[in-house]
This record gives sequence, structure tokens and C-alpha cells, in this order.
Amino acid sequence: MNFIKGLLGVGLLASAIYIGFANSPLWSVPALSLFFTAAYIQGKWYLWNRLFHQQNSKLYKSLLITYLIQTVVVLIFYLIGSGVARLFAQ
Repeated sequence: MNFIKGLLGVGLLASAIYIGFANSPLWSVPALSLFFTAAYIQGKWYLWNRLFHQQNSKLYKSLLITYLIQTVVVLIFYLIGSGVARLFAQ
């Protein structure tokens, strides 16, 4: 099971690099960030489980902060892919 989770994680990273390499529109970064956020929450479910059961404002704040952080992560990998594509174009 851990192998499958690792493979999916590598797939997410590769997709973030690919959208930068393929020069996809920048709006694809926030869209892909949703998948990164879902994967992060699933990986840390033992921490998030209590928040989802309480369903108070702390849950929504935590979701927003996690989404914003994952958006930055995706943007970094997007820029890496974009930079590699520019190197190959020269």
C-alpha cells in the first residue's frame, strides 16, 4: 500500500512539473493544488480526522492554509518545469 501511495505522490509531482514544461495556463496551478491538498490531508489523516469531526472554524482555516501552501508547492514545481522547457528550447 505504501508503494502505491509513493507512486501517486511521484505522479503528482511529475504532473506539476509537466504542466510547467508543457506551458499550460497558470490557472492549472490552483486546480492541481486541490489534488495536492487532498493527498496531503489523506497522508496526515490521523491529524485531520479530529478536525473533520468537529467541523468548526479551525477546520476551514486549516484547509485554507493547507491549500495555499500546496499552491506554492505546485507553483515551484511548475516553474521548475517551465525553466527546463526553456533550457531545451534554446
